[in-house]
Order: sequence, then structure tokens, then C-alpha cells
Amino acid sequence: MSETPEAMWARLPLEVQHELDGLVKEHRSASAVKLLRKADVSPRMGIAEARDVFEYRKSILKPPPLF
Repeated sequence: MSETPEAMWARLPLEVQHELDGLVKEHRSASAVKLLRKADVSPRMGIAEARDVFEYRKSILKPPPLF
């Protein structure tokens, strides 16, 4: 069974979490995937897993609707 994006996010170092959130806010998915693939975590994330973490953070950080 695969690890959830939430669990993968939780095991990232804080510096990587902060950098990833910045990339998410700038809509830089390719840079975010590259960052996650190079992160010093074990086991190393694959491309699909890194994209899942990016999408998870995007769903958390999305701005509220303007009514």
C-alpha cells in the first residue's frame, strides 16, 4: 500500500516544506516536483508521489473564493 500525500508531507524536513509551499503559491509544479525528488527523505519520492504531494498542498493553500 502506498503512502498518502499527507504522510509524505509530514516526513519532509521543515525547510523543504516551506520551500514547497512557496513553489505551490507560485504555481511552479515542475520546480516543486524536482525539489521533492531531491529531498533528503527515505524512501525517495517518485514523480507521481511528488505530484500528489504538490496537489495536496495546493488544495490546502488555495485561497478562499471571492464573493
